[in-house]
Amino acid sequence: MIDWLGLLLVLGVSIGAALAIALLVGLGIRLLATPTRPGAIGEASDREDDEVNLNGRPLTATVLAWVCFAAFGALVGVGIWLVLPFWR
Repeated sequence: MIDWLGLLLVLGVSIGAALAIALLVGLGIRLLATPTRPGAIGEASDREDDEVNLNGRPLTATVLAWVCFAAFGALVGVGIWLVLPFWR
């Protein structure tokens, strides 16, 4: 006999985990693509005449991006940890 409630539970957890992983990776990449702060553009010796912002990405965006990637790694690690004991 098929345990339909168990099957639906596995389906729900799988969809939720897939959405969480996609959200964390997407948010981490978006935070790493955060534009730089407005500030001094280029140097006097900038021969290309392009707009080079020397201030860099905000520190909070970088830290939050790496937190998202760490949470993604933790989710993947927990998933592997849950599956491996059944292979013995």
